Amino acid sequence: MSLFLPIVPPFFTVFLLLPLTILLFAVRYRFCAGLAAFFCCWISQFATYETEQQQLLNYSAPLQGTIVGIPKQYAEYSQFTLQLENSTAKGYQIQLNWSQPPVLLQEGQRWQLSARLRPVAGSANPAGVNREAQALLHGVLAQGSVLAGHEAQLLPHRVSLRQRLIARLQHATADLDSAPLLLALTVGQRQFSPALWQGLQQSGLAHLLAISGLHIGLVFGWSFCLLRFMPWPLRYLAWRQGAALTAALLAAFAYAWLAGFAIPTIRAAFALLLMVLAWLQYRRLSYSHYWLLLTALLLLAQPFFVLSKSFWLSVLAVAVIFTVLWLQPRYSKHWHSKFYLFLRFHFCLTLLMSLLSLLLFDGSSVLAWLSNVLWVPWCSLLAIPLLFISLLAELVQLPGSSVLWQLTDTVFQLLLWWLNWSALQSSSWWAWPDQHWVLICSLLLICLLFLLSYQRIFLYLGVVLMLPLMLAFTRPVQWQLHLIDVGQGLAVLLQHGQRGLLYDVGPRYGQHSATASQVLPYLRQRGVRQLDYLILSHDDSDHTGDWQLLAAFYPQAQIYTDIDHIDNAQPCSAIPQQYLAARLQMLDAGGNFGNKNDSSCVLLIQLYDWQILLPGDIGARVEQQLIARYPQLTAHVLVLSHHGSNSSSHFAFLHQLAPQLALNSASLYNRHQHPAIAVQQRLQMLGIPLHNTAHGGAIRLDISEQALHVYEYRAQRIPFWLQKPVGNAETLLTTR
Repeated sequence: MSLFLPIVPPFFTVFLLLPLTILLFAVRYRFCAGLAAFFCCWISQFATYETEQQQLLNYSAPLQGTIVGIPKQYAEYSQFTLQLENSTAKGYQIQLNWSQPPVLLQEGQRWQLSARLRPVAGSANPAGVNREAQALLHGVLAQGSVLAGHEAQLLPHRVSLRQRLIARLQHATADLDSAPLLLALTVGQRQFSPALWQGLQQSGLAHLLAISGLHIGLVFGWSFCLLRFMPWPLRYLAWRQGAALTAALLAAFAYAWLAGFAIPTIRAAFALLLMVLAWLQYRRLSYSHYWLLLTALLLLAQPFFVLSKSFWLSVLAVAVIFTVLWLQPRYSKHWHSKFYLFLRFHFCLTLLMSLLSLLLFDGSSVLAWLSNVLWVPWCSLLAIPLLFISLLAELVQLPGSSVLWQLTDTVFQLLLWWLNWSALQSSSWWAWPDQHWVLICSLLLICLLFLLSYQRIFLYLGVVLMLPLMLAFTRPVQWQLHLIDVGQGLAVLLQHGQRGLLYDVGPRYGQHSATASQVLPYLRQRGVRQLDYLILSHDDSDHTGDWQLLAAFYPQAQIYTDIDHIDNAQPCSAIPQQYLAARLQMLDAGGNFGNKNDSSCVLLIQLYDWQILLPGDIGARVEQQLIARYPQLTAHVLVLSHHGSNSSSHFAFLHQLAPQLALNSASLYNRHQHPAIAVQQRLQMLGIPLHNTAHGGAIRLDISEQALHVYEYRAQRIPFWLQKPVGNAETLLTTR
């Protein structure tokens, strides 16, 4: 229930649940007792987390801690995670940016430094990462930046063995084309380019390059086979099976350590440990008993796993595999029967996992089945074993290890080509947004019933359930306006089915590109396959972002901007007046303005007699000239100029427009304090409701002839109490 309550139950609830748990165990109500124990663990750990977070944010002395994980080195700054040692929050972590560190930051370094901290907060988009839930899961209390005016001190330390091994592997693979894939599969570093990320997602092979159960299992399996069939001396010992199991388990844990003990590797190693313990005790666990025991133990050890999509994806994937294996025939003599069973297994697995992907990520890859049939055996039987051999040769410094790396690179070149090809196939991702989770679960149930269709009752029930679900595929396409949460920047999408118009592309500051991390995934999640127009309002990095990347993914998009140095672009005034059923008009305030903000392209969208105004970053002077030039100008929806700055949104401008909705794009805890208090007061005085991405996340307007439906993503994301909403509205209906 804690997932859905507005607040977490108080800590004293633990003392009420503990006696209940003991009583339920005594009377053999084990499920209820386990559920009560889970809530005990949840409430106690969350209460400790909140207490430590409040004390840390009020802590004024210098911080002392050790760098954990591999720091990310950018041209403008370094980003790292510090595990605290001297504050009251000892053992917890904080995420810091350091603009100019005096030395190269490495894992294992101990620092004493001063930092400006704030609660962890990130952009909230349907296709994005839940930063708040991740922080809770990883024990990260705050984020911030190292203060430049205070001297930081590097304390005595030793560079960790893992850091030295990673440096050696980076040097060995520096000249290889497949180096990003090799480092991802050896040490867990997934610093991929946007194109490679796109290829992983659209090919359905993201699981192949995230060290998890498949890779831990491969290390265990290959190690066990080598040790089990070693001719001497284990072969002649009575305890050779136990020794081989234990040694293979140690090899798997060593690989998990090299990968940084990321959460997926911890879960996989824990599952392997449970299986080995059962084998050593000669206890046979059924598929269902093993899965239930594993899931229960993981949730009791870390109750915050329940907030992780990757956790549910992994445990449900195990459940799906067990179900498919249970339905498969046990033995087959002929090779063609084995090949048929192999294809059938992957088809059933891909079908059910695609539905899970629809449930968790609002989409699925069309290429998933073909990709897994081709590349899972290739990597399991050839590429990954060869990679492990090269890794061992490099670690023990065997002669000729460079030749092995070249051979490994050749083998992985084929996979790299497939990922790059998949990145260009925009139609390979099947997006199905705005569907209720009950609908997806119903489809999943139907597929299971068809798998059990050897009994006719299940087949008939599946057909009956499928009939009403066909209505979801026949509903008419609706116009939608999206204000994407890109932080302190702007990106507005006008969407009609698979086609869209994009006004600005979010910010880019140095290595951080909201275009790559927020806008592109959002377009993919919404199913936009054809971007017709790309409008860049003016030459500011928080609006132009990484527009070249967007143009590369949507080469058919026509760019409209008044920025001089962008080739193959047309002026804003040349934009067509008709876009499908919408009318587009570029408003001209007249005159030549001295700053680029006032030269923003001002777009008026007219749709079903609704008027939506996108003014860019124009100031109060241009606003007044606009209403003087267009005395009949009104707008039902207004995106606030310049992120709600006090230099814009003049009272006369707001009064003439009289919008029914005001939308604003700003980041939470932004240093400009947008939207300004004065602007909020003007809106309140005029009775104009304000929706801000800083508080509500991505904002979606469903547009029909009769009404505008407004949805804020944070208000729909669970757990609700983790969002820390400020003035969130759930669903607002605006009618004529």
